[in-house]
Formats: sequence, C-alpha cells, structure tokens
Amino acid sequence: MNNRSSSRLDHFLVSEEWESHFNGLSQKLLPKPTSNHAPILLDRGEIRGGKTPFRFENMWLRVEGFKDLVRRWFTGYTFSGLFSHILACKLKVLKQDLKKWNRELIGNVSSNEESALS
Repeated sequence: MNNRSSSRLDHFLVSEEWESHFNGLSQKLLPKPTSNHAPILLDRGEIRGGKTPFRFENMWLRVEGFKDLVRRWFTGYTFSGLFSHILACKLKVLKQDLKKWNRELIGNVSSNEESALS
C-alpha cells in the first residue's frame, strides 16, 4: 500500500484579524527556477523601513586624498583576535567613518542633485 501523498501549496491562509492588521497584502507566485516547488511571496506593496544598506560611492574616488584617508583610517584601527574577526571589525568601523565623512564633506547626494537641477 502506498501511503505517499502530495500537495501543492499555492496560497496563504490568514485570519481576518491578521489581514486587517496587515492591510494591502497580495500573494505572488514566483518563478520556479530549478524544482517543481513554486515559491510564494506575501507582499505588503510598500517600501520597507529600517536601516539603509551601506553603499560605496564611486564619486568618493575622485575626491583628492580619499584613498590615503581610507588607508590611514584602516591601518589605524586596532583589534585583536582571529584575522576574520579583525577584518570584520575594521570594516564595520570604516563604514561608520565613511558615512560620517560623506555627511560632513559631501552631504545628501539626492537633495544636492535636486537643488542643482532646480
């Protein structure tokens, strides 16, 4: 006797209370690249909040002395432990220094661009 069963999950089941708390939901079936399982996306359709990811700006490379500044910062950080831990700590501190430097020297690129265009 074959006790094997199969099913296809292609939607979410939620309570009315849950749906009223998270309004504007939609379900989207995503492409199935390699298997017969189709992933499902439950989307609120709005921009997600939270911290913005760090982005290195290529324009920083054009600022005179930038590479020397980064080199000086990076070699000046001192941490102890395994090499991977030291590298992770240095990169974390470097990210903060770059964000601060960018704010002080360059400012908000988006608003500067809007001002320049208007």
